[in-house]
Amino acid sequence: MPHLSELQKRHADDGVTIIAVTKEDKNNSIEQVRKMTADKGDTMGYTVAFDDAGKTYADYMTASGQRGIPTAFLVDKTGRIAYIGHPSNMDIPMARVANGTWDPVKGPEDMQAMSAMRNKIASGARSVNAESAPKLLGMLDEFSERWPEVADSLNSIKYPILMAAGKHAEAGVLGRELVQTAIHNKDAGTLNQIAWGIVDPDVKSEHRDVSLALWAAEVAANLSEHKDAAILDTLARAHFWIGGLERAIQIQEQAVELTSTDKRYASMAAGIEAALKEYREALAARK
Repeated sequence: MPHLSELQKRHADDGVTIIAVTKEDKNNSIEQVRKMTADKGDTMGYTVAFDDAGKTYADYMTASGQRGIPTAFLVDKTGRIAYIGHPSNMDIPMARVANGTWDPVKGPEDMQAMSAMRNKIASGARSVNAESAPKLLGMLDEFSERWPEVADSLNSIKYPILMAAGKHAEAGVLGRELVQTAIHNKDAGTLNQIAWGIVDPDVKSEHRDVSLALWAAEVAANLSEHKDAAILDTLARAHFWIGGLERAIQIQEQAVELTSTDKRYASMAAGIEAALKEYREALAARK
């Protein structure tokens, strides 16, 4: 929803109208849809339509042999279907349809090349170190030059690469932009992902921006009403890194309790309990 809202805002002056289509079933009435769109507010900043007896679904999804939900259909200025695919991949074709440069034949091939390069950079970022970071930064520059429409989508990948390259100040600016965007979108999952990437003990780093992780994890915990064991585990680890052992233990105890009462976190129980033991032992050794 935040992505589609951003696309609608970005291309409003280009005459673009994004329409999300839903239809009635036993768990989805028009009253429920109206309530949801009202509750979502600005995070759903585009048009929502209610399908008339599934006619739109038949004309688009069935007619084109599509089965995956969600699927996006991009209609150009002449009324032709210019692109069919996942909404998360619409940035490039939408921008190029809007400015008249989209090629419906070569465009999908270009997007495949973009996806392959993005995956290669992401793979390298998972094991990035001081030696591999410069090459990955060069690839990021090339990616941004070839596909400027989606360059920002690699910012979360760019952050650890900058850190490994020793560009801590630049990484700090980027990291705070990422957190601010996630806070604006009320995206607890992304906030937790950013924070855990910093505090994860398995990630060997000479410089951890724990203040950034603490900020992201605190907001994520508040957004999830302190009822997400994974987020609490991240928040506790951030407090541990800054030496706040008592607070780390308190938060980790909440996470342990959740793993015992909520089946969704059962698979995490052993790791969360081990972290709690680690924090308690560290506090005992300090005393």
